[in-house]
Amino acid sequence: MPCETLRYGPLALEMPRLTGTELRDAVEQSRQAADAYLRRRTVDDLLAIVDRVVANWLHPDYPPRQQAEQVLPPATGFSPQVVRHGLPLLLEPLRGAAIRSVLDAELGDHRVLDGWHGLRRATGPGLIAHVLSGNIPGLAATPMLLSLVLKSAVLIKPAAGDLVFPALLARSIADVDPEVAKCVVVAYWRGGTAAMEAAAFARAGLVVASGSDAAIAALTASVPARLIGHGHKISFAAIGRERLDGPDAARSLARSLAYDVSLWDQYGCLSPQVCYIEDGGHVRPLAFAEQLATALSATAEEFPPRQLGLDDRAHVLRFRQEAEWRTHPSGEVGLLASPCSTNWSISIEDGFDLVPTCLNRCIRLKVVRDLGDLPAALVAHRRHLECAGLAVGAAREVLLSERLAHSGVHRVCPIGAMQRPPLCWRQSGRPRVADWVEWTTVDAGDGIDGRL
Repeated sequence: MPCETLRYGPLALEMPRLTGTELRDAVEQSRQAADAYLRRRTVDDLLAIVDRVVANWLHPDYPPRQQAEQVLPPATGFSPQVVRHGLPLLLEPLRGAAIRSVLDAELGDHRVLDGWHGLRRATGPGLIAHVLSGNIPGLAATPMLLSLVLKSAVLIKPAAGDLVFPALLARSIADVDPEVAKCVVVAYWRGGTAAMEAAAFARAGLVVASGSDAAIAALTASVPARLIGHGHKISFAAIGRERLDGPDAARSLARSLAYDVSLWDQYGCLSPQVCYIEDGGHVRPLAFAEQLATALSATAEEFPPRQLGLDDRAHVLRFRQEAEWRTHPSGEVGLLASPCSTNWSISIEDGFDLVPTCLNRCIRLKVVRDLGDLPAALVAHRRHLECAGLAVGAAREVLLSERLAHSGVHRVCPIGAMQRPPLCWRQSGRPRVADWVEWTTVDAGDGIDGRL
């Protein structure tokens, strides 16, 4: 298979570089391998294989993990500390028992993938093609491993910003079971390349794609199979006045919010870009902003931010300028920012507007009078909402969570846990795997119950 050598300083990694014909052949070979091997294995067998793959990656001395920790920082721009901390968080939820629980919850019983369970059974597509977005490394793990457990061959088109991890993960599967590894194809091509997309998608039973709304719309025209698209999403935090009842409580919340903001530098769909803070607590919003500034500074020491290029630096400076120009009737300061660096920025604003930031640890702290008005203000953004990090008292938590769900929020969790979702999180409000499989049912007839 033709390869291209990618060099990151003294490190080098061989990546497949295929023509349309070569990609078509590789896809067909993966389908045949899945038919010959995956289809005759039980789901429990495949879960055990996947669990061993993940267990290997969770060991700090595992060579592919060590190589990833060396190559990913120069390849993606994220700091070594962020990669070392964040990569295990992406992999840990994929242990075999957790996947089995999701299958049982969404399919009723994971054994419906092995054969008839009563009068029904589920079948994974012959090939699932996954088109990944370019936000953070490690995102290939979930679609690759879940597809294999469904007994489907899998094609991963990595994002231009993360060519390394999917290739390393595919090779690590061969360490555990070379036959399963034959069912995986990792190939990159520039989006919109007609010959490559025709080769990739012609035999796919399902295409699952993440990216901007425009990218998903453009992909629709080139996909003959069923397409599930995950477009642009935004997440936010919300803090009630009752949780700001003293400096210690505010300091703890500030540390938790700083962690959610800093991990992956807001490039993930679960990263908060806006935090709504209710006025009237013992700790006022400006005092909390100062606590958050302190926490972001400390987090930048523990998890250094990405090294920004000229364009990203310009966007951060623009974000800061807009915050400084904004007028506040109270006369309070509108901006807190890291001195002599672009490490972090806090824009202090009024109202319920949900306006994305330029990422890179820039957050809008929105001062509001009553969080009860937040769900109604979010309805206009419902197709782009994903996660809400919520810090309110128990008396309001259930009702506010219910109202946020009606506004389009798909996950509600404590602040500090936004970047650590369980596998049962339904991205974009969709099931993890139930949307991927096809069902067959048999109408009961004379003697048929006993034959299935």
